Order: sequence, then C-alpha cells, then structure tokens
Amino acid sequence: MLDAQRSEHFFIEVQNQSFSYALYEDGVYQGGITGNIHAKELHISLLALHATSKGKGYGQKLIQVVEDFALHNDCHTLTVTTQSFQAKPFYEKQGFQVFGQLEDVPFAGTTRYYLVKRLKNQKNK
Repeated sequence: MLDAQRSEHFFIEVQNQSFSYALYEDGVYQGGITGNIHAKELHISLLALHATSKGKGYGQKLIQVVEDFALHNDCHTLTVTTQSFQAKPFYEKQGFQVFGQLEDVPFAGTTRYYLVKRLKNQKNK
C-alpha cells in the first residue's frame, strides 16, 4: 500500500493535449504536423508534406511552429520517432539527437530511431 508521501509522486495531475497544424501557401495545402503534449514533453506523431512541397523549408516551418507551441506550454522536450528510410537527417538538422534505436523494426533491414530535442525556456531552466 502506498503511503501519502509516496503517492504524491504517482498521482499527480499532468497536462495531456493533442494538436495539429496545417500549412497552406496561397490557399494550397502543403503539409501538416500532429502530436500531443503529455506532462512536459511534446511528441510529434506525424509530419507530412505534399510530394511537391519537399525541399522548400515547409518542414522546418512546421517544426518551428510546434517548438514555439511547446515552449508556450512549458514543455522541456520534443520527441519524435522515424525510420531509417524516412527523415532522420531532417530531424537532426532541426536540432534533434538520437537517444535510441531498434534495428530490424518494424521489419528486417530497417531501423527505428528515437530522437529528442531539449528546449531552452526561461521558465524551465
């Protein structure tokens, strides 16, 4: 049985909020980003760009919008997962660092990467 002192570490109220942003240029959809905030972490679930939108800086703009949103919500970290055949170099250019990887996941010959970006916020220094 948990005593009162220990239970305060397990039964705390945490923020849990989903978000999604869409990016349009001249009324044309270019891409979007979705995810959620849990406690002080913002996790990016999906970043997708229209095939003709790649290489135009839209992905970077979406990451910046989400980073600003995270800071506004007092988050300390951004996290994302990606596959070896997807966007690992892109996330690394945005300041993310690999903190883990699983080889042959979800299938042989691929690697799933777990990335984190620590945020600097006056409120959470």
